[in-house]
Amino acid sequence: MKSKTAWYLLLVVLLFTASFASANHRESFYTEKCKDRCLDLPHSEERTRQRCEERCEKEEGNKQKKNPLVFGLESFLDRVRSEHGRVSSLKNFYKLSPLLLGIANYHLAILEVHPLTFVMPTHLDADSVFYVVDGVGAISILHEGGRESHTLRQGDILRVWAGSIIYLINKSKNQKLVIANLLRPVGNPSNVQVFHSAGRDAAESYYRSFSIEIMEAALNTPRYRLLPFLEKHKREVIVKAPEEKIKAMARHSSKSESGTWPFTRTKKPFNLLDKKPTHQNNRGQLFEADGNDYEQLKDVNARISFANITSGSMEAPFFNTRATEISIVVKGSGYVEIICPHVSQKDPGEKGEGYGQEDDEEEMQQKPKYRRVSSVLSVGTVFVSPPGHPTAIVASPEQSVHVLCFEVGAENNEKIFVAGKNNILNEMEEEAKEIAFDVPSRVADEILGAQAAEVFVAGPKKEQEARESEVAATAGRTFDSFLHFAAAF
Repeated sequence: MKSKTAWYLLLVVLLFTASFASANHRESFYTEKCKDRCLDLPHSEERTRQRCEERCEKEEGNKQKKNPLVFGLESFLDRVRSEHGRVSSLKNFYKLSPLLLGIANYHLAILEVHPLTFVMPTHLDADSVFYVVDGVGAISILHEGGRESHTLRQGDILRVWAGSIIYLINKSKNQKLVIANLLRPVGNPSNVQVFHSAGRDAAESYYRSFSIEIMEAALNTPRYRLLPFLEKHKREVIVKAPEEKIKAMARHSSKSESGTWPFTRTKKPFNLLDKKPTHQNNRGQLFEADGNDYEQLKDVNARISFANITSGSMEAPFFNTRATEISIVVKGSGYVEIICPHVSQKDPGEKGEGYGQEDDEEEMQQKPKYRRVSSVLSVGTVFVSPPGHPTAIVASPEQSVHVLCFEVGAENNEKIFVAGKNNILNEMEEEAKEIAFDVPSRVADEILGAQAAEVFVAGPKKEQEARESEVAATAGRTFDSFLHFAAAF
């Protein structure tokens, strides 16, 4: 018996040791790959190689720190959570990264509700743009003295005005309803306030929060009848509902009922996926909707796009001239690379400030550089491309990646591609190319015009695991020009 116990303990120790060693190897693998690149430097530049290796070790130590433009599930907070669903919101953009001051008054939230559920009546002090990521449901909106009811399905875009009371259902028996929500507060820009008509407890149902004397007078109902009514407001925000009631509400929504007000502001949803793709080939599809497609988007100065990048493909490097692109991965995996003006190797959060530092401005004037921000992508990852920042999105070899984008500040925005058949640099005159790239125009034309596909092109021909390792190891690498980044493709 003692012998068996000893063997069992030895096995546990060995398994633990192997796991620990594997973890340590994984942690150092990125550093090893980075140092391999340092070996390519000329032997005469020994000091340069030493600095390169030191930088690799620093990157290994910092790789777990928050990325200034990419945010995982740990950056979300559960605002509402029950056994029937949840509402999660991304932390304030500016608090996540000082580089995102320009979108500090926008917020991103995800609503996920289970089959045959009801979300209690709620209003926000924020204008909202809904996008239905998955599932089918129905929403009712109370505003301007009336009610609107609409069916919701994958691809639907719906604008909801601040102060409108909304409630919704998931009418599916076996599928979750998932909605991404872009929010712009009309009160305090740093926070979104939620007001429940019926909620979980006294602190979250404003009916119950008023004094009983106020409610007696306001509802013209005696206390003995009012108290039992208010007591029932101790329910969860997301609850399971009887199937017959769900069906009845679904019938109302199928008629797209509207109130009697003649100038109702909210219109029925616009389905992005029903629209013809802006770009499409065997490498991917890009759907885009702006204020011309759905007028309500003009009010929030936004555009919504959805990219389906097939496995082994990528969206060629691009940048937006005016819009900040807030992207969330809704399916699949891959990686992203974003080129940022290189200010410092320091974590931009160390000083509590981003661009605009006097010493950083002096550094940029002396030696302008660019920094590659890289990250592996999985479902739920959010990444932000500020205006002018070249970005490339790559799908893994095993599966496609679906990316939903809220483009903020979209008015007069252009999406500029710097690689592919539609590479804007192809429009340069021959003389300009020769001066800019210091090569004969023929050579510049051969390189800039070599890619026959546009928007979606074949991705790098490396195994995903090796590429992800390189991405992590070279996250802090700098470039003299973002064209060096684009030329790699």
